Amino acid sequence: MKNSVRKNLIYTGLIILILSIATLTYINAASKEDNSLNKDNNTPLKEEVKQAFGEDINNLSAWVVYWDLNSDKEIKTLGKKLKNISYFAANFSSNNELMMPENLTNYYNETKDYDYNKYITIVNDKINSDGNYSLKDIGLLKALLSDSASRSDHIKDIINLAVKYGFDGIEIDYEQIKNDMKLWDNYILFINELYQKAEKEGLKLRVVLEPNIPFNKLNFNEGPTYVMMCYNLHGGFSEPGEKANPKFIRDLIEKMGKIPGKKNFAIATGGFNWASNGKTTSLSEAEAKRISKEYNAKVERDNESQCLFFNYKDENNIEHQVWYADAITLKSWMKVITENGYDISIWRLGGNLF
Repeated sequence: MKNSVRKNLIYTGLIILILSIATLTYINAASKEDNSLNKDNNTPLKEEVKQAFGEDINNLSAWVVYWDLNSDKEIKTLGKKLKNISYFAANFSSNNELMMPENLTNYYNETKDYDYNKYITIVNDKINSDGNYSLKDIGLLKALLSDSASRSDHIKDIINLAVKYGFDGIEIDYEQIKNDMKLWDNYILFINELYQKAEKEGLKLRVVLEPNIPFNKLNFNEGPTYVMMCYNLHGGFSEPGEKANPKFIRDLIEKMGKIPGKKNFAIATGGFNWASNGKTTSLSEAEAKRISKEYNAKVERDNESQCLFFNYKDENNIEHQVWYADAITLKSWMKVITENGYDISIWRLGGNLF
C-alpha cells in the first residue's frame, strides 16, 4: 500500500508540474503577444499622436477615400480624438443616378459599428457611358439643382441613400461653381432644403467649401456645419510649393467670418511631386519619404509653412521637386485653427506616418 501511495503521489506531482509549466509558458507567450500588439498598434503611435496633435485637439474629423481604404491603423492611432469620418464618396452614373462605389460600400459595412459619427460624402463627379469620369461636373449640378422639382428629387435620393446604409450624417462637396451666381443661388436653396429634410430624419449635415468661393456675394443660412478647405495654395495647377501656410489659413478663417453658424477648417496631408516634364502627381507622406530615401535626397523644412521639400533627378534624367506635410506641419496648421476656437478636419487618411 505504501509503495502504491508513493507512486500515486509522484505521478500526481509530475502532472501538476507539467500543467504548471504549460500554464506559465502560455501566459508568458500571451503576455509577449499582448506587448507586441501594444507596441505595434497602441503605445508608441498614441504617444506620437499626442505629441503631434496636442492635448487640446479632441474633436477631429477625417476623410477615408474609396481608392485608398487602408486606414484602420491610422483610425486606431487617432483613437478618441477622432469624432467624425466622412466616407468619400458617392458619385453619379451617366444617367445622373446617385451611387456608392462598391469597395466603399463594403468598407462602410465593415466599419459601421466603429465608435465615431459616419458621414456619406456626395461629390459632383460623374461616370460617363464610356467609363471615363467627368470630375466636378457643373452640367450635372445644373441638371440636379435647376428648379424646385429637380432639387426635391435629388434631396430624396440623398436622404434615401443615407438612411438605407444607416449613416449619421451627409456631407455635400460640390465644387467648381466659381462665379456662376445663378448656380450659387440654386445651390444655397438646395442646401437649405436639404438641411430641413435631413434634420427631420435625424441626420447631420456638413457642407464643404473651396477657398476661391465669392464670399462677399453669398448668403448662407445657419444650420449645417460649413467646412473650409484650407489647402490647394499650390498643386497640379501651379509651380511647386506648399499646400497651405499659416497666413493662408488665417485669411480663410477671416473670410469665413461672413458665414453664420458652425464652422470647421480642413487641412491636407501628403503633397505633390512636380516633374520638369510638366507632369504633377499627388503623393502621400509615406510615398514622399520612400522617394527621398530611394534617391538619397536632402529633405529640408520650409520655415513659413513647416512643409518638407526636396529635389531629385530620376533614372530618366527628369528633375523633380516634392513638397509634403508631416506631423510637425500638421501641428503648426492645427495651432492656427485651434487658437481661433475651431475644430479641424483632415484630408485625408491613408499613407500618413503621424
